[in-house]
Order: sequence, then C-alpha cells, then structure tokens
Amino acid sequence: MLISSLCRANLGILNQKLNLISALVSKHGEAGAAEMYKSVCPMVKASIGMHIRHSMDHMELAVLAAGNPEENTELHYDLRVRGGTLESDMEMAKKRILDVSDFLKDIDALSEKESTLEMVALRPAKANFFLAAEPTEYKLPSTLGRELGFVAHHALHHMAMIKLIATNHAGLNESDLPPDFGRAPSTVVHDHENDHS
Repeated sequence: MLISSLCRANLGILNQKLNLISALVSKHGEAGAAEMYKSVCPMVKASIGMHIRHSMDHMELAVLAAGNPEENTELHYDLRVRGGTLESDMEMAKKRILDVSDFLKDIDALSEKESTLEMVALRPAKANFFLAAEPTEYKLPSTLGRELGFVAHHALHHMAMIKLIATNHAGLNESDLPPDFGRAPSTVVHDHENDHS
C-alpha cells in the first residue's frame, strides 16, 4: 500500500539520523557528541544539527498533515523557525526524531487495518514555497502522498550533506555510518544491479 511505503521510507531516514547520533556518541562520548552535533563545518558552513533541524521541519510538517483529517491541507515549508535549541541540543533533536517516528508508525499500523487511510495519500494538499529570494509564497497543487515522498527525498539530500560534515569535520569514518547513509534509493538499486552484473 502506498501510505505504508511512504511511512517506511520516512522511517528509514529517521533511523539513519538516530544511527548517526549513536555513532557520534560511540566515537566522542555524550559531551563530545553534543559538541560535534552543533559544531559548524567550515567547508559546508553548517552543522549536523542545522541539517537535521531543517529536514525535520519539513518531514514533521508533512507527517502531521497526513495524520490530520482536515481536507484543506496547506503546507508552508519556508515559514519555519531557524536556529534555536533543535539545532544545538542533540537530545532534543533525538526526542523529536523519535516522536515523529512514533507518529509514522501509528499511521503505518492504521493503514494496514483501515483501507480508508490509504486515501490519505491521494488527499489534495497545497505545498507553499518561496521560489526566489523574495518573501512571496507560491501555492503548488499536490497530494499528501506526494508531499510525504518529497520530504523523504528532501531529507536524503540533507543526509548526504550530513555525511560530508560527519566524515570531514565531526571525526567519523564512513564505516561508522550505515552502508547507504545519505544515498538515494535509485543510486543504491543501480549500484546493486551493477555489482551483480
């Protein structure tokens, strides 16, 4: 079922984030990991925490909309709070990741029992974005399923940036991270197909 696949795709991203936090703690201890989480990488000009907060803002917005039965859903991706404790407090970020994970698991479990929940993926939504460096939002017609797919895809690109920060600034080795950390599913499939040729 589509809604279940979308939930699981987002859960996979959230698990990568949790695995990253665990790897930081394993390498640096709690205090050192907390410092590495908020330390700005000069190459990327951002921290792991900044990328996690940003991608969580998008994902949480779409996930909460999917769990809300309201018909006129509008998602405002660019109207968000930047900075703050979610970028600098690794434990708060971990709690947020776990809360969104639990919500996704609830939606996934319900979708297996109630076929009407599958209609959530097809429910119309309006995705609002700034399309230029001006404060004008543009409404794009969409569906909640499309938006759940978008936020998973969007988060993957941030995970790739996080991987750069983790391996070039935060002292992790690529082997400290899950094998396909920050890699698009299509790239993973392509690589597996070429490995077996």
